[in-house]
Amino acid sequence: MWQNFQGLQVPFSPPSPGRRRYSVTADILAYQQCSLQYGAFAVRRYEPALVVQLFYGTIIHQVLDRAHAHYRGELSVPPGTLPTDADIDTYFTQVESALIARRIRAVQSVRDQAREILKRFNSLEGPTLYPRIIDTECRLQADQGQYILHGNVDVLVSGTAVSNEVEIWDYKGASRPSVGDPDYQRYVFQMQVYADLYRQKTGITPSRAVLYFLNELGGNPAPTVRPVNALLAVNLDPAAVQQALQSFGQTVQQIETCRASRNWPNPAVAPAMATCNACDWRWSCPAAAGFGRNYQIIYP
Repeated sequence: MWQNFQGLQVPFSPPSPGRRRYSVTADILAYQQCSLQYGAFAVRRYEPALVVQLFYGTIIHQVLDRAHAHYRGELSVPPGTLPTDADIDTYFTQVESALIARRIRAVQSVRDQAREILKRFNSLEGPTLYPRIIDTECRLQADQGQYILHGNVDVLVSGTAVSNEVEIWDYKGASRPSVGDPDYQRYVFQMQVYADLYRQKTGITPSRAVLYFLNELGGNPAPTVRPVNALLAVNLDPAAVQQALQSFGQTVQQIETCRASRNWPNPAVAPAMATCNACDWRWSCPAAAGFGRNYQIIYP
C-alpha cells in the first residue's frame, strides 16, 4: 500500500505565530502601574506573600455580583428584592471562604472596611441602580491584529434618557485619584477601551462609561447621599477612545519587548504607595529607592 504514496509531496507550511491574550486590567494597567512587579508576578509567576489588594478588589466585585443576582431573583428570593445587610454579610462570608481556600486573606481592619463599604453601597445605590442593570460581568474581547485584547465590564446599565441606550460601569475598590494622578488617566483609558470593545462586540457605542469609587463611601458618619467624588463619567469622544487604544497598543509592544529580552525596566512614574507597600520586592527594589521609598527589612 505504501508504494501508492511514494510520489506524494506535501508543501511545507511554517507554523503561524501564536497571539497572546492581554487583559485590560491584569496585563495592560498592571504593567503601566509597575513594570517590575508585573514582570515578577504576572510573567515569572512568583507567588506573592501579601495579597491584600487582591482580596479587597475581588471581594468587592464578587459580593456586588451576588447582590445583583439577588435582585434578579436568582438566589432563592423573589425578583426585585433588595438585599439586606444580613444578605450582604452572608455573601461576604461565602466569597471570603472561597478566597481563603485560595490562600487569599486580609487583616481584620481590611475585612471590616470592605464589609461596611459594601453595605453602604447596597443601601445607598441599590434602590436606583439595581433595577437598571441589564447584565453583569460582561466579557469583551477583540482581535487587535498581533494580539487579543479582552476585559470584563462589571455591569451594563440601561440608559436614563433613551430606552435602548447602554452604560458601562466599573467598580473600583479605591478612592478617586486626583486628575494629575497617573491612575486617573489609566482608569479613564480603561473605560474608553471597554467602550470600544463593547462597540466591536455589539455594534453599539455605549452612551456613557462610569467609574464608581467605593472607598468614597468610607468615613464617619456614613453618607446618606452619594458623595461627589464617588462617580466619574468618562469622555467617550472617538478621538479620546482612539488615543486610549493607541496607548494600550504601545504598552503591549513594551511588554513583548520585555518578554523577549527578559528584562523588566523600572517604572518611569512612581506607582501608588499602596502598590509598593504590598509588594514583596519593596525592600530591595531600585525603583522604590529611586522614588524615595526606603523600606526597612523587618526580621521575624
